[in-house]
Formats: sequence, C-alpha cells, structure tokens
Amino acid sequence: MRRRIFALATTAAVVVGGAMTMVLPPAYAAAACTVDYTITREWSGGFWAELTVTNLGSSVTDWWLRFRQVYGQVITMGYDRLPDGYTLGSGELYPVTTLRAPAGSTLATGASVTVRFGGNYWGPDPEPTDWVLSGQPCDGDVASPPPSSPPASSPPPSSPPPPSSPPVSGSPRPSPTPSPLPGGPSVALTSPLPDDFFAAPGVIPIRAEATAATAGRRIERVEFRERGTLLAVDTTAPYAFDWRGVPPNTGTRITATAYDSSGAQATAEVRGIRVLPPQVPGAAPALKAFGNRIRTVTTDPRPYRPRGIIRSAVPGECAWGPIRWDGPVDDASVAALRARGVDAVRVVLSDTCYTYTGSPTDRANRVGYLDEAARYVDRLARAGITPIVSLRQSDESAARNFWGAVAEVFGDDNAVVLDISPDSFPALGGADPGVVWTCWRDGGPACLGTGLPTFGVQEQIRLLRVRGAFNLVLAAGIDGGNDLSRWLEYRPADPGGRSVAAAWRVDDRSACATPACWQSTLLPVAAQVPLVATDVSAGPAAPTFVRRTVTWLDRHGIGHLRR
Repeated sequence: MRRRIFALATTAAVVVGGAMTMVLPPAYAAAACTVDYTITREWSGGFWAELTVTNLGSSVTDWWLRFRQVYGQVITMGYDRLPDGYTLGSGELYPVTTLRAPAGSTLATGASVTVRFGGNYWGPDPEPTDWVLSGQPCDGDVASPPPSSPPASSPPPSSPPPPSSPPVSGSPRPSPTPSPLPGGPSVALTSPLPDDFFAAPGVIPIRAEATAATAGRRIERVEFRERGTLLAVDTTAPYAFDWRGVPPNTGTRITATAYDSSGAQATAEVRGIRVLPPQVPGAAPALKAFGNRIRTVTTDPRPYRPRGIIRSAVPGECAWGPIRWDGPVDDASVAALRARGVDAVRVVLSDTCYTYTGSPTDRANRVGYLDEAARYVDRLARAGITPIVSLRQSDESAARNFWGAVAEVFGDDNAVVLDISPDSFPALGGADPGVVWTCWRDGGPACLGTGLPTFGVQEQIRLLRVRGAFNLVLAAGIDGGNDLSRWLEYRPADPGGRSVAAAWRVDDRSACATPACWQSTLLPVAAQVPLVATDVSAGPAAPTFVRRTVTWLDRHGIGHLRR
C-alpha cells in the first residue's frame, strides 16, 4: 500500500524501446496499436486509471491518441503527473479526449507509452472506446473516426492544457439507485456506507432495510451481490450478511435487491467499498473516526491517541531543490523519534509552489516538492509514526491546488491524516459570531469583503472526497485554531468519508490558554468527536506552559503534538 503513494509520480512515464519480454493480453487489439486500459481505483464518484498504448504499426511522429468516454466521465486529475510535455484534454470535442505527445515526439514500432490520470463519473463507469492512434484505429471495430472528430489525415485541434488542479464544480452526485416500481418494495443499504474501507482479511457487514409498499404483500427475500455476483440471500428481517475473507481491492460495488411476494423488486447500491492490503509489520495503521474516538482499521481495531511533534518545511520561494526542514528528516532521525515514543508527526508544508502560472518549471517544482514531502511521510509511516499532513496557507487559490494535489498523492493511503485547518483564520474581534463561523465552515462569495477566508473547511473536505481521499481529516476552529467555542454548532458535514475530527492549537499567548477555558470549551467537543491538539507551543517567557498543557490533555484523553 505504501509504495502506491509514489506510483502517482512514477507510472506517468514514457516507456520507449523494442519488444517487451512479457506482454499481458491487451484490452483492445488491432493492426495499428494496442491499448491496455485499467481502472486502478474507483470510488463512489471518481476513478484512477492507467493507460498503456503500444504502437504495432509504422513509426509515428507528432503522434496523438484519441478515445471516447461513453458515459459522461470527466478527466479532472493527474495533469501534473503526465510525462513532460504531454497534454490530455477534450475541449470542444468532449466526450472525445486526446492524449498528445510533445511536438516532434516519435512513437516507434513496438514502443509504448504509459500515463495515469483520474476523473469523476455519475453513472456507470465503463472503459473508453473508439481508440485511434494518429488516425489509425486501435480497435478493429472502428472503421473510421467518429463524425465529431477530425479527419484521419490530420491531427485533432489542440486544446489548452488545464491548470494543475482544475476546478471541480459541484459535489459528486450520488450513485443512482433504481426507483421501485409503483406499489413495489423499497430497499436501502445501511452498511457498508459509500467509500468505506476495511482491514484485510476483510469482513464487510452488509445490512439492508426492505419494506413492501402495498398491503397484503411481504418481502420474500433480499439478494446481496458484488458487481453482479451473488453473495447471499436472506429471507427474514433484519436482512444481513457478513461477507468474510474479502481480498484486498481498490474499490468495489455492493447491491441489495429486495423482492416482494408479487415479484416486484427494487435495488440499492453502494460504491467504493475497499479492503486495504494487510498492514506491513511495524508500519503506521490506517485510521478512522468512530464516535468520539480515533480507531485503527486493523484486524484488531484499537483506540489511537497521538503523542507527537511538529516538523515544518521552511517557507521560501518555490524553487527546484531539496526542501529545507526545521529539523532532521532522514531515516536515523525518524528511528530516533520512534525510540522516544513519538507516534505522530505533523508535517507542515507550504502552498508557495501551488500558485498556478502555467510555467513548465513551476509544474516540475510542484511535483518535486510534494514528492519529496511524500518520501518523508513514507519514512514516518514505515517506522510506525502517523504522518499528519498540514498546510501553511498564504493564498486561497494555491491552497485549493495544494489540497487537490495532496488528495492525488495520499488519497489511497489511509494511514496519512490530513489537517485542513486554516491557521490564519482570524478571531471574532467585534464581528458577528454567526458570520465568522459560517465563513469558517462554508466560505464562498458571502465572505468577500469581510476580510474572512472564502475557502471554508466544508469545501476543503468536499474537494478531498471528490478526488478520492477518504483519509481522516482534522479541522481546527477560528482564531488560528484556538477557538472551538462553536465548533459543534457549525460542525462540517462529511458526505463521503464521515471521518472528520476536531483539531485545536494553543500557545501561552492564546485567548484560550487556561484550564478553565479548556474545561468549558474543549471537553464538550471531545465528548462528541475525536479531538487532537495539533500544535502546543510556548515562547521563552513561559517555559512550563507546554508541559502543563500536555499533562492536562493526557489527563482528559486528548492526543497532542508539541513543538
């Protein structure tokens, strides 16, 4: 599982050479080329796919590959991870999509190119069709290019490459559930929830509620299926099945179909159900929120409460080169932290690299910056230390790009926690508390002109989920994260992951820096949701503040990270 973090950076590479020593059966075969298209991960509203095109015909220069999305899928992710100089887009030709190599590129006979990209969908998610390599069909069933595409003798018109993290409009639409026929039964899956994940070897509790809508009829049976394959049949309520021994997967679908005594039926479906690969011995576990506790997603689930430190990337201009950290980050230092009992490190990054300018150099810097951070995150996780990825935010547009990129890099590793707290969010001052807290949660145009951020935590959560990151999320309150007084009242919803915890920050100069304030403010929050103190620090004038604070937090079962 851990290595898949870096697959995002390494699979989008050009593979050029002679015949391969081993060739897997391609998904499509033709005289001109073959295309192997694999969905590597799927969730309730999106997917990651890997595409390999192999040229079986004559060498082609200035080549392009065109394909058609058959059910409205939209490619929204992975542009930064394409090979250098490549573009992928539709423009006015949507749903026809074109992968274009850099000008002058040659794809020799027998050579292959592999790219990885992701997108969103709203109904079925079938593979693309109508593959055409520089005017020559890759599929024997395609006699000529579709009418909406350019003539085979000329390449399709270019469309400008999208920004590194293109905007996503709207929340992911829920998976369609067939409506029951008039007078027919109703059925709902209550477990698992969409995009839920389980430990391997998997035991997935499947639960359904079914009701006959017409008097005199009864529910005769409920059939449970996984991608059409029958798993079990239950004839008595409560309708349930424990699916045991489920192997690791990258996202599957489960349906429940209820039949009443008249033969009428109705079906409910949940998507994106994952069983994680077995945990590597000694590595940090996947985490999820359960009630007001964080628990491990392991074969023996246990409560998790972090006791850790903070490691920050030193702010600076976005430039190619190693990240400057405020402390050592090599293997020896990570091992030393673990030996001291540290089980979490908050990794504070900068959004400096994520202001989109369209410069190829900036693109390389963005990828290099996050990849280097990912290597440190990987070292921590392999050593059994939970990485908590956080952001020092300076620009809201850049922050959106940053979290979109973070979702792409860390979204398949649920051992990584994402701290989305806006550390610069102001205090109430003399403002209306309702306005301030609404802007904290919702952001949006209503916050323009107020001096308050317009990128609310609700939108950050939605952005992560729509891009497939169902990691545990931490969200601190206003006043730089120190004020949680109305956090529960404005608690952000989590339509996809349902795994959001509260975060809190404090130093000796904070407004809420006394046990009396903690008692009245923190404990009500901790009674309902997990709470983590993600930054406990003090200046030289208060040498005992950190020790006294973490002692109080330990006494009340609240995890903490200190400077």
